[in-house]
Amino acid sequence: MPGETKTKRFIYPTQGVCPPEIHFKVTAGSLEEIRFVGGGCPGNAQLVARLLEGKPIEQVLQFLDGIDCRNGTSCPDQLAAAVSAAKNGRLKPAQSFRVYAGPSAGHRIGLIGALEGNGAVLEKLIDGIRAGGVETCYCLGNLTGNSAENQALIQKIRKQKILAIQGEDDWRYARGREKTGMPPLEQKERDWLLQLPQVVGFQMQEKKGIIFVGDYLQALPDYSDFEPFALEMNMVCGLTDFMQDETVFPALEAMIPQFRVDIIIFSQIKKWGHWHLAGKDFISLGPALDRKGPSWGRLAVDHGKVDFQIMTVEP
Repeated sequence: MPGETKTKRFIYPTQGVCPPEIHFKVTAGSLEEIRFVGGGCPGNAQLVARLLEGKPIEQVLQFLDGIDCRNGTSCPDQLAAAVSAAKNGRLKPAQSFRVYAGPSAGHRIGLIGALEGNGAVLEKLIDGIRAGGVETCYCLGNLTGNSAENQALIQKIRKQKILAIQGEDDWRYARGREKTGMPPLEQKERDWLLQLPQVVGFQMQEKKGIIFVGDYLQALPDYSDFEPFALEMNMVCGLTDFMQDETVFPALEAMIPQFRVDIIIFSQIKKWGHWHLAGKDFISLGPALDRKGPSWGRLAVDHGKVDFQIMTVEP
């Protein structure tokens, strides 16, 4: 690692301390952007991060190793373990986006589009989804928006144990880069947003699928075309403009034999749509609240056939 100039990003799963993860980058043998995620004392964590920003890893290890808090370790001690593991190659660089392998689904999946901080709509949708006979429900960001209810909405999603996927506004909040004028958000909720998957892989019977929100992933500094499902996302986002440019569908068909999945679900354009092309299904989710009222998508697979329906709930 010393002598390298390329920036590498790492996520270290901790042991025996409050924050479950430590995130950091290494550039030219020095530490950058250290963050203790998901718990602990945020003040102390920020102080440690500021003091160590830009410091050579050899110097950092001298400061941190062996500091005890409880359970025979501490946050600084875990950071030392993380840096040592990265230095020695035991900790591999993180993927450019988080991929989550969803639980094996049955016959039906519920899909919720952008909520943008609207907790009341979420409650109505949950009631409708429960009555719709689905086994698994996914909520595609943006979960947050220009809403004073962002924090309450996140708490509802966590309480209901809905599987959520990070959108661009969620990513901005998680990184402390939200747009000017956006409501404040507590650090605990920012950390939760940061840990959300950005892409979900799932399987329904013999069909494999992916779920993601939009093209902000392609703008991430370390985005790689060699990551899992990058081809499918590149084709949907870049080539077809989220399936809105039908003139390039022949080119899309030419690439489809290289796809790893059969169903591609996205939500950036906030329009409902379902396209079946060369044996693959492309699905665009509308917003959680549209002109017809609260709406969600029901995806079903029966004997190899994909059925997608827009379900409207009484306002």
